[in-house]
Amino acid sequence: MKRFVQSEIRIKATATEILDAFLSLKHLKSWWGVDSALIQKKDGGLYTLTWLRSKDGIKFISTGRIKLYNWRSHLHLEDMVYINSERSILGPCTLRFDVEEKPSYSVLKVVQSGFQKGKSWDWYYKAVSDGWPEALIMLKKYLEKHSS
Repeated sequence: MKRFVQSEIRIKATATEILDAFLSLKHLKSWWGVDSALIQKKDGGLYTLTWLRSKDGIKFISTGRIKLYNWRSHLHLEDMVYINSERSILGPCTLRFDVEEKPSYSVLKVVQSGFQKGKSWDWYYKAVSDGWPEALIMLKKYLEKHSS
């Protein structure tokens, strides 16, 4: 059975505002603590985020490609690789952000899949399972404070 992580949240923001929070370095820094990013907002474009960057290097990197992007409804990433300075390189995974916009709120569903077997993968699966719900709460608080 293939393992995947799914998390969902209701946010008082438009689909465009939600997806832009995953694509704009200004927003990514504010709500997710990202240090730097290289994002090409198009199908086939690069999607790379870094965290905890210092003179000694970068502690965490997530990188992959944008498979499908529509500013009104979805951002699908493929060939995602996770690099942690203290662990094995893990990948590839897929990551899907799908937004269903309603009249007064939107529902964001995040699905991450491609987890393999082994101790490093078990650790990563647990980290992602615990991390996405927390990240989505941070996103919700940020967007509901800053959205139009």
